[in-house]
Amino acid sequence: MKKIILFCKSYLLKYKWLLFIYITVSVIVSLGGLVSPYIIGDFIDHLMTADGMGFIYRYFLAFAGVNITTLLLGYVSGQLYAYLQTRLGFEFNRDFIKKLQHAPSRFTDKQDAAYLNQRINNDSNSLIIFCIGIIQNILVNLVVVAVALALMFAFHPVLALILIGVTVVYFVIYVSYKRVLYRASHAFQESQSVFFSKLNEQLFSIRFIKLHSLFKHFIQRLNNSFDALLGYALWFQRANYVFSGLDKLVLISAQMILLLFGGMEIMEGRLTIGRFIIISSYFNLMLASIRYFFSLGKTVQNNMVSYNRLQEFAGIENEPNGGQLLDEVREIELKSVSFAYGERAVFEDRSFNFYRGQVTVLLGPNGAGKSTLTDIIIGLQAGNFGGQVLYNGVSMQNLDMYDVRNRLIGVSEQEPTLLADTLAANLNLDRANCLDVQRGEVDRLVKILGLESYIYNLPNRFETVINENAANISGGEKQKLSMLRALLKNPDVLILDEPTSALDASGKTSLRSHLDAIKKDKIIIVITHDSDFIDYDKDLVFYL
Repeated sequence: MKKIILFCKSYLLKYKWLLFIYITVSVIVSLGGLVSPYIIGDFIDHLMTADGMGFIYRYFLAFAGVNITTLLLGYVSGQLYAYLQTRLGFEFNRDFIKKLQHAPSRFTDKQDAAYLNQRINNDSNSLIIFCIGIIQNILVNLVVVAVALALMFAFHPVLALILIGVTVVYFVIYVSYKRVLYRASHAFQESQSVFFSKLNEQLFSIRFIKLHSLFKHFIQRLNNSFDALLGYALWFQRANYVFSGLDKLVLISAQMILLLFGGMEIMEGRLTIGRFIIISSYFNLMLASIRYFFSLGKTVQNNMVSYNRLQEFAGIENEPNGGQLLDEVREIELKSVSFAYGERAVFEDRSFNFYRGQVTVLLGPNGAGKSTLTDIIIGLQAGNFGGQVLYNGVSMQNLDMYDVRNRLIGVSEQEPTLLADTLAANLNLDRANCLDVQRGEVDRLVKILGLESYIYNLPNRFETVINENAANISGGEKQKLSMLRALLKNPDVLILDEPTSALDASGKTSLRSHLDAIKKDKIIIVITHDSDFIDYDKDLVFYL
């Protein structure tokens, strides 16, 4: 439990005063719950000797005042909890997403996005809920146990000692069973994450499934992951049922002792009915608090699973990124660059120079490593390759490549990503009102790329919303929009990956003319296996 609290400490401290108010209000609400049984028991004991209706009114007002106040404070407590849990859960989740965004490509490229999303979201929210609840509930239940036990000792020491014995029994059961709970919870949560990713796979792969008629195969993949989930779910339920069953057995035994012993005390005249009601209420309140600490053991083991899974991500080192900024990019040099996937070498000891004012073509068949080389050039494979990359003679290791890519590099990918947002938002990205400022340039580039008939026939033109996964856009239009986005950025380094696949002969000619017109102030790299696109100086064609 200490590990989990320390893990979430910075988030809890950020809202410490709001957390303090929430806990204070919760403690007051719990004390209100302790007052009500005493009022009822004392009312019953003094009812036969009451001095008229004034006695009843006094107890009525006291009982109503306590409970209405408790009800109102309970609402405040609930609102505070909802705000804290939602806000802290989001910030915790967001920071782990940021962590993975800065993780090395060799880690993130191998991960299933749906699995990661479900795992991070569930685990981060579980830990925040646990931490807020643990701080509040431990204090509240300690107050209940302390006050109720003191009153129990005052009213009947023997019953108080019985409750202490029940506490010892609960502790022994938890220590004996905690490892079983942890293993069952870990297996169940992992199987949930895997099953969630397989569910996403079914929907994200609909076109692929139809294309290859893989309906039965994909449903079988879903069935297999469900069978695993079901097995772990049943194990998890069995482990929890045994644990809860032992809890109920101890509870029932304690209540039977209270009824037997309390009944005998009343029959012998050593205990009034009112006092028995008070003792019985406090006995059950104490049992509830003791049972909370008992069930806390199960909760801790469940959340240790989330803690350990998030620790796997927390331990990932950020990809290397320097701190030196560049005002412009005039030259990029690659010296003796090598790259391999495991034991398979993609290319070895290759050197290239890219200069401003030139259009350089990387030519080669599919699988030759053209896109990988591009990733190396722009810093997406930092730390994963041999050799050196220099910008203006400065090693990439010393440069803030996040800033360089954001301001000075524009890339049009072969398989572009478009957000589920408006067309304008996809073209602007973080450059506010880019389209409005560059309206004349937008129209010119739209014509060059052959996008007029597509964009200007859209019902809302640039405010048209692109569906998730760009399902309402063809592959060719996606690639043209990606090129439009890169060109509108007007970067020092422009990289176009397979730009001709979406263009007809006229479009290729228009694009070549445009690149020639803008190359004076840019380094332009074209990645292609289309030899027809090349009509530049042969010295500027690199073969892979």
